[in-house]
Amino acid sequence: MPVYSDCFYCGGAVEERLVPREVRWQGKLFVFEDVPIGVCTQCQEKFLKPEVAKSFDRILQSKKQPARTIQVPVYAYASEMV
Repeated sequence: MPVYSDCFYCGGAVEERLVPREVRWQGKLFVFEDVPIGVCTQCQEKFLKPEVAKSFDRILQSKKQPARTIQVPVYAYASEMV
C-alpha cells in the first residue's frame, strides 16, 4: 500500500482508500470507480497521486469502452431558489 504524507491541511494521518472519482474531460463528466486515493482520517481531505491522474487521461484518450453508463440529473441551482 502506498505511503502518503500527513494531511497538508490539518496534519492528520492519510490512508489509501478505493473511492469513486468524478472527472470532467472535454466538457463531459466521467466517473471512475475504485480509484486509489489518499484520504485524511481527521478532516477527510482527499489526495490524488499524479500517476493516478495521468491514468485518467490515458484511459479517456484511448476511448476505451466504459464498464457501464449512467444518467445524471442536472439541476440549475438559481432557478430552484424560492
